[in-house]
Amino acid sequence: MKTITCHGYAIIIFLSIILTPSLLYSQSTIVYDAGTLIDVGTGADVCADVITINGTLSGGGTFCDAPVAVENEEDIGTPKEFSLAQNYPNPFNPITKISWQSPVGSWQTLKIYDVLGNEVATFVDEYKPAGSYEVEFDGSHLSSGIYFYELRAGEFVQTKKLILMK
Repeated sequence: MKTITCHGYAIIIFLSIILTPSLLYSQSTIVYDAGTLIDVGTGADVCADVITINGTLSGGGTFCDAPVAVENEEDIGTPKEFSLAQNYPNPFNPITKISWQSPVGSWQTLKIYDVLGNEVATFVDEYKPAGSYEVEFDGSHLSSGIYFYELRAGEFVQTKKLILMK
């Protein structure tokens, strides 16, 4: 993600838009969403106190003729897809961490089962907004062996194996 800081006027752009010299709006912060194609037409100026670019920039226009600062920032936005990570450490004794990501809000359940399919623990059984999550599993009350953890979030279902070694 790039942040360009300028002074003056700004143009707010959503989706794919071609800017011409006649498109000037007053704004202090502009955020171009990920995947946005920004084509600044010749003679057009895009100016604001803060401009964040997550898309593609092209064209003959300028950003305030001379941006004050340009910084690279890591995109810490919403995850783009569901994912269930392998627990870490694995094998573990007696504590391990399980993490997952959800690109949309949904009812989510995270459960642990033994090899016979008996439910051993439930960590999550609630609506969760889009985001990244992590829980800690303490297996000190269980015997050594192979266990499975399953994430269900909307249509997404994934199961992974974890090994408890005492």
